[in-house]
Amino acid sequence: MNPAGSRNGQSFIYPDSFSFLATGVETHSSNRMILATTSVAAFATPFLSSAIAFAVPRIGVAFQLDFIEAALIPMVFLIPLASFMIFFGRVSDDVGRARIFKIGLALFGLANLGAYLSPSYTFLIAMVFLAGLGSSILGTNATAIVSYAYSRGGRGYALGINAMSVYLGLTFAPFFGGFLIEFAGWRSIFLFSGPVALADLVFAYVVLRGVDIQARGTRPSIAGALLIAAAILSLSVTVAVGDLLGLMKALYLLPLPVVFFILFLYRDAHSTNRVIPVGLLRGNRTFSASSITALLNYLSTFSIVFIFSIYLQVILHVGPFMSGLLILPEPVFMVCLSPLAGKLSDRFGSRIIASLGMLVIGLSFLALYVINPLTRTEILVLLGTIGIGFGLFSAPNTNSVMSSVQRENSGIASGFLGTMRFLGQLFSIVIATEIISSFIPRSLTVGMFSGNVVTITPEYFSSFTLGFRTVMLISAVLSLVGTVTSLVRNRGS
Repeated sequence: MNPAGSRNGQSFIYPDSFSFLATGVETHSSNRMILATTSVAAFATPFLSSAIAFAVPRIGVAFQLDFIEAALIPMVFLIPLASFMIFFGRVSDDVGRARIFKIGLALFGLANLGAYLSPSYTFLIAMVFLAGLGSSILGTNATAIVSYAYSRGGRGYALGINAMSVYLGLTFAPFFGGFLIEFAGWRSIFLFSGPVALADLVFAYVVLRGVDIQARGTRPSIAGALLIAAAILSLSVTVAVGDLLGLMKALYLLPLPVVFFILFLYRDAHSTNRVIPVGLLRGNRTFSASSITALLNYLSTFSIVFIFSIYLQVILHVGPFMSGLLILPEPVFMVCLSPLAGKLSDRFGSRIIASLGMLVIGLSFLALYVINPLTRTEILVLLGTIGIGFGLFSAPNTNSVMSSVQRENSGIASGFLGTMRFLGQLFSIVIATEIISSFIPRSLTVGMFSGNVVTITPEYFSSFTLGFRTVMLISAVLSLVGTVTSLVRNRGS
């Protein structure tokens, strides 16, 4: 018979092979298999997201797309990532994280295979959206499952491995993804990603038995979760339209997310099974501050790879390959330092380490603003320093969030944190686009951020540099504010 336990009215079911979760005695080999399974999923999303951006020009040629249609492809993948993580986090806490995680792997894998076989642009867009939807499930539950499995000890290190997998996906995509696109065509990136996810699905069925929390006596809060998903989805679409066409042209869409947010707040306030538990935000200063810091981190950093790629090629006349090498130290340091930073957060606490990471990022951006003009060496060193700061920040900040909530709320906590990250990514692109578009034509800016091939003529060099420096200054301010918010913690902790 399977051992069982309960906490706060919820039943926990553990097969014998995973009884360590009930007893508190960890089975290290089981934990490592759980970590391996979730790390493959953590790798898949950033790899595909980056590879799609690299594939946009080839996809545009294949389907004879206009500028806006091509620019829409990477946005369509990112929108569900930003929109549905809270929804799937809540559902996972109610229904079972491993169960929903496996659904996410299946959806992601099949959507990739569908994208590989796409007969038209419309079908491709639908498959990319579904792949993004599957990614939102994986991003939410990978962190929650790891946090739950390692809640007895070593959580920071495990989350560091998880973060390392994300950065490996980002680092691997330009080289392997570019190789696939160049020699096997743009469809090959989907043919790679799909089978990887489906193979991980098979592994997950074996490894993830017994890590679900199965709620008893409460109904899943689907209606409320759908309302907040609709609110964030409509906000994400508004942001995407604003990025492509200009913020003024997207203002007519703004009432829609406002209405959905009001409906969600009203419904959740009168519900006995709230989507976001009251204690998660009210009174939990650590959770709130760490989530805000994650938002500030991605607001300040996500757009810089795109900006520096153009700066190196256009202003410093560096070739694409060498530009990639100069940008490479940032993700490499993120990969190398994430496990170490996570382990340090287990030993010394998350707050100081995460704040130090944000401080390093902020000072690096400040240096990028002050130094003008920049040389290749200065860019190499300062981007590497930003990578060090990001490596110090990410895993400890995630550890801070997940350690501040009860285990039964780890799904919604992970979903909320993920939403902050991906909203930060969306808004980072929009902020950078709006700033640089005030100095050079919008068509050039949108092409730069969507992966299309753009040419900036010499007449715009000085204007682009001014926009570039403005982005660096704003990123510095956001990161330094994050240095302060990262220090906030619950009273008495």
